Amino acid sequence: MSDLGLVLAVAVITYATRLAFLVRPKQVPEGPLGRFLEVFPLALFIVIATSGLAAPAGEPDVTPALAAAVGGAAGGILFRRNLWGVLGVGAIFFYLTRAGVG
Repeated sequence: MSDLGLVLAVAVITYATRLAFLVRPKQVPEGPLGRFLEVFPLALFIVIATSGLAAPAGEPDVTPALAAAVGGAAGGILFRRNLWGVLGVGAIFFYLTRAGVG
């Protein structure tokens, strides 16, 4: 399969699943399952984003971008998912690492 075909297939699957939820919305379950479904997309995004940041060249490396991701996650925990808290702590981690690593 070509690269373009792969990208198009992933795009169709992604948008089809999103459209399916928009066309027929359901209530979120209560209890532990509902809480899990509420935070799962964020956790999945963090895993996808940080895997590319932690080893962009195949070797684990501390980069300012990785520090910003860790700082953003810490800001989300400290400030209860407040946007400014996430951005602020992420930026602080980024600039401190950039100053230290170079």
